[in-house]
Amino acid sequence: METLTARQQSILNRVIDTHIQTGQPVGSRTITEGYRENYRTSFSPATVRGEMGLLEEQGYLTHPHTSSGRIPTDRGYRYYVDHDLQYENLPQHIFRELTGRPLTVSEELDFFLERVSKALSSWSQEMGLILMIDESSNPRIFLQGSARILEKPEFQDVKKARNLFEMLEEKKAVANWLSRRTADEKISVSIGRENESEAMNDCAVVAMPCRIHRRWAGAVAVLGPRRMRYARTLPLVASMAKLVEEMFDQRSLES
Repeated sequence: METLTARQQSILNRVIDTHIQTGQPVGSRTITEGYRENYRTSFSPATVRGEMGLLEEQGYLTHPHTSSGRIPTDRGYRYYVDHDLQYENLPQHIFRELTGRPLTVSEELDFFLERVSKALSSWSQEMGLILMIDESSNPRIFLQGSARILEKPEFQDVKKARNLFEMLEEKKAVANWLSRRTADEKISVSIGRENESEAMNDCAVVAMPCRIHRRWAGAVAVLGPRRMRYARTLPLVASMAKLVEEMFDQRSLES
């Protein structure tokens, strides 16, 4: 993957930020006006058009045939995520709300994981998903936010939505897929065609492993369209995975 100039990276980031917010193709005039309103430096419309053209030639942007504006490609999103993505600061009250009661029985533990998946969905505005593997190696999946996926323009195609949900219904397949995505200790981001299943070609997944007593025991993930708010989703998933680990460790000490 080529190294972009500072100006190209800045313009690419602004295109992606704008597309994440609006879901619409982004024109050079929008970027020029955005720089003028929000930054001390500015580029001329001709400069922005030229750089956006080069970014398209290099495979970071593309444009629908009906529009002169550009949208990011998988390659563009990957560069955006991998190069100096500025994480959002998360409000701490969302974590305090999840740890208000001690865990004493399995029903409470399940309730806690349901609340975590619901918080993931609420704060990311995507689908929150938690996978836990119990002692007889049976995958247990806690999923919230299916309706949020159906609200996205990317999934208005009934066939696409049906294929995605049929894939998610296969618990063992989801468990195997998430275990591969989270084999390393670090957070994982898969975008578009980086996902193995064709049903997820329009999706992005942010996932983090959960390790209990240093053993891989599951994963915390957010699934949504490629046009995901990565700056919020990555720190959210990482924090929630740590919270789940801490709660399981606490419970094992109490039992």
